[in-house]
Amino acid sequence: MGKKKLHYAWIILLSVILIRGFAGGGINMTSGLFLSPVSQDIGVGIGSLSIYLSITSFVMVLWFPIAGKLINKYDVRLMAVAGAVFQALSFAAFGLMDSVFGWYLLAIPHAMGAAVLVNLLGPIMINRWFSRNAGTMMGILMAFVGLFGAVLQPLTSNIIADDGWRTAYFFVGGVTFAVVVLTALLLMKNRPEDLGLAPFGAERGGREKRRTNTEDDGIEIAEKDAVRSASFYLLILFMIAITGTGIFTQHIPTYGALLGYRLQDVGNALAFASIGNALGSVVIGMISDRIGSLRTCYGMIGLGILAVTGFFFSGSSFLIFSLSTFLHGLVSAGIMVLAPILTLKFYGRRDYEKIFAKVSMGAPIASIILIPAYGFVYDFMNDYSLVLFGMLGLFIAALFCIAAGWRRRCTAEGCPGWRNG
Repeated sequence: MGKKKLHYAWIILLSVILIRGFAGGGINMTSGLFLSPVSQDIGVGIGSLSIYLSITSFVMVLWFPIAGKLINKYDVRLMAVAGAVFQALSFAAFGLMDSVFGWYLLAIPHAMGAAVLVNLLGPIMINRWFSRNAGTMMGILMAFVGLFGAVLQPLTSNIIADDGWRTAYFFVGGVTFAVVVLTALLLMKNRPEDLGLAPFGAERGGREKRRTNTEDDGIEIAEKDAVRSASFYLLILFMIAITGTGIFTQHIPTYGALLGYRLQDVGNALAFASIGNALGSVVIGMISDRIGSLRTCYGMIGLGILAVTGFFFSGSSFLIFSLSTFLHGLVSAGIMVLAPILTLKFYGRRDYEKIFAKVSMGAPIASIILIPAYGFVYDFMNDYSLVLFGMLGLFIAALFCIAAGWRRRCTAEGCPGWRNG
């Protein structure tokens, strides 16, 4: 018997790792490093500059449902290239701006591209190409995104320190554009059927699934029914609350400076966050496949509370600051790993791409309000204590929402809490 041929699903996984590694681990994870130097150079407050991140999030809320339908309709390679044009080139163009209004304007195409490359492409392609162990595959993807961030964050902070923030914008945006376009054109394929293949794992037989926490197997809920269910809104509220804690990553550089640490030291601390993100992604994905999404959520929330507690004492020790950023990165990984898994558990694969795009709206809704809010709290109080207390409250809210949403999730018999029947 000849050697078994490598399934093309693994090439797809490599593709989304490269694309999301640079679009997420590069552009998204380095954005916070620019806030302080840019605000000082162009003469605006952190809160005012942070508004561009809220504009990005607002555009995403409107764009997610449309982007989900477009990815379902058009070839994913075309969508990836379009995403690179919008996100990466807009990010590079930030380096040409002299007024904060330039960030506000470019935030629109930047958000449209990021919604595709960072939020939707990976989960959707994994769902298309892998029939089993979605949690583990999402974990592998996010682990590599964290590793990319661990390299690109200190590299970017050093470029900012040595050559200026404009050069850093050009570098991160330009490299990301080149990598995404080349990967999309050379490696990506739209669906397994295009190559005459079944999704990886399906060849072992549809009924031969690992029976670990699969009480929801067989659920196939239509989009119109999912969005009428109580669990849908509780899941979105969970995403808002848990993302509201994760986006503190954007303010860690400013918080580190407030505590008296150098920009290079903060960049190194953020590298710990990225390593935590990498480890957390794999662990959260694998644990979710074994003990279930709900228990994994509970554990993630507990670690998040521990991380926030550590931030309160980070001024006394750089080690405590680094450990807190590590735990925060680990918990932040859970947002992107668990959201697609929970969507699958709650509603199945029937309209997954459309439903997941709408569930994903919870993340930018949180960013719209909380990223600038955190910035304005700092501008007015020159302190982040109130923000940290607010994050503890968000973790408690997330705990309530996921527990209630799980109790009211959809089953093969239907979704409890539908409006009008």
